Amino acid sequence: MVGKEDARILRTKKLIEETTIGLLTTQPEFSITTLLGRAQVTRGTFYKYYRNKEHLISEVNNSLLVAFMAQIQGQFHLAKMIAAVSDRAAFYNAVLNLHHDSIYFTTLMSRMRTQMQTQLSVITDDELRRRQIFQWEIVTGGFWALIAKWLVENMNLAQTELLAEFVEILRINTTGWAQTGLALFNFERLDKK
Repeated sequence: MVGKEDARILRTKKLIEETTIGLLTTQPEFSITTLLGRAQVTRGTFYKYYRNKEHLISEVNNSLLVAFMAQIQGQFHLAKMIAAVSDRAAFYNAVLNLHHDSIYFTTLMSRMRTQMQTQLSVITDDELRRRQIFQWEIVTGGFWALIAKWLVENMNLAQTELLAEFVEILRINTTGWAQTGLALFNFERLDKK
């Protein structure tokens, strides 16, 4: 019986969290009453799992952050990042273009910077590390700007075409990557072997 109960709890929490993502996308100032009506969950059930709306949003943001960061562990694989954004396009459009849930994007960038700094921690030359951090910031900023535009334009390019556009914008030359911030990124398509 415990296993079935756990599955029900997981389903209920997933339903509440998915409904919350939808509301953050369309109505960021939603009320608990609106959430409960959409999710068809009782107030008691909600408060069994979450202290309040802020706690719920924090849990939702953390789940989304963990899912996104899982795609880029070890290296910033741009095709995987594009795919992760595409899977939650409405949410990322609301975050990047409508400025809903700004805490999410701030936290995402913080986690990405932490990963970048971990990767660069092996570099002992302070000047080289500083240049690579600067270059990482430029590439990452350009990536998110391009993603925001792509989302505003209803994802008018296929993911592979978007990646190719980004590579073209950067005019990437693979010569000498080891000494640049580009070494932190993977520019390969997902379907490439």
